[in-house]
Amino acid sequence: MTHAPIDLRFEHLGIAVRNIDTALAFFAGVLPIELATAKRRGFSEDVNWCSFHLGPFKIVLLEAARANSGVGRFLAQRGEGMHHVCLHTAHLEPLVAGLEASGLRIVDRRTIPDGRRTASIAPRHAHGVLFQIWQAAPTAAPERSTPIPYRLRSGETIQLYVDHISVAVRDLETTLAFFHRHFPIRTVAETHLGYDGTFRFTSFFLDTCRIEVIAQDAEQPSGFVSRFLERRGEGLHHLSIDVDRLDPLLAQLEADGVRIVDRASISDHWKTAFISPRSAHGVLIQFWQTPYFGGREP
Repeated sequence: MTHAPIDLRFEHLGIAVRNIDTALAFFAGVLPIELATAKRRGFSEDVNWCSFHLGPFKIVLLEAARANSGVGRFLAQRGEGMHHVCLHTAHLEPLVAGLEASGLRIVDRRTIPDGRRTASIAPRHAHGVLFQIWQAAPTAAPERSTPIPYRLRSGETIQLYVDHISVAVRDLETTLAFFHRHFPIRTVAETHLGYDGTFRFTSFFLDTCRIEVIAQDAEQPSGFVSRFLERRGEGLHHLSIDVDRLDPLLAQLEADGVRIVDRASISDHWKTAFISPRSAHGVLIQFWQTPYFGGREP
C-alpha cells in the first residue's frame, strides 16, 4: 500500500552537463526537440539550467555555475549524465513527513523566494535515484503530439516517442517493494528476461512516466547490468525511445559522427541500438523498433 499522495506527478528528467550550449546543440541535432526555457540561472545561484520537450516528455539540462555546487560535485565524481527525476505534488510537507517516518533520508529542503518549496530523497535511500520533489499547483499536461514526426535529411519522415526511463538495481523485488511503498505506481508488468538473455526487467507507471527496472539475471555470470552496477552502483541507466523505422535514423546519426553501439536485430520487426554515452553527454539513449509502435502494452 502506498503512502504517497495521489497528486504526485512526473515533471522532468534532469541531466547534468558541463556546458549547456554544447549539450543543447547535440540534442537538437539528433532529436526533434522543442526548446521550452532558454538557459538561465537557477534559484540557488549555483546552477544554470534550460529545458526542452521531446513530445510531451520534458528534459532539463543543468550545468554548474560554481564548482562546489551539488551539480559541480556530481560532474566531478560521476561525469555527465542523468542526474535526477523531478516530481510535483500539491502537498509537500505531509509527503516529506511520511517519507521520513518510513525511514527515508530527505535532503536539500528549500523554500524559494516566490514561496515554492522543494525537497529531495537521498539517492542512497532510493536505489541510486535522486528524486527531487517540488510543491506546485496542478497544471494541464502540454498538448504535444505523440508519436513525434521527425523529418530526416534524406527526406524520409520517421515517428518516435519516449517510452521509458530505465533504472539498474541489484534486486527487482526489493526495488518494486520500495516503489509500491512510497509512490503511487500503477500497471506493474510481469518480470521478463531481457532481449540478450543476461538481465531481467519489469516496469510500471509513475504518473505519465514509464519506469523500467533492470537487474542482472541470477543464472548469468555477467552482463551489461552487472558491469554498470560494479562501476556506478544502482541508479538511472538509460533513456529509451521507440521509433517506427530504426535504420534510416541510425544512418543519419552515424553520418553525423554519433557513436552507435550494441545493435541487435531480434527479428525482422524487433531492432534496437544505443547512442553511446560518450557521444550523448553521458546519457545512454536506446532506440527500439517494435512491431506495435505507438501501442505498447505494459
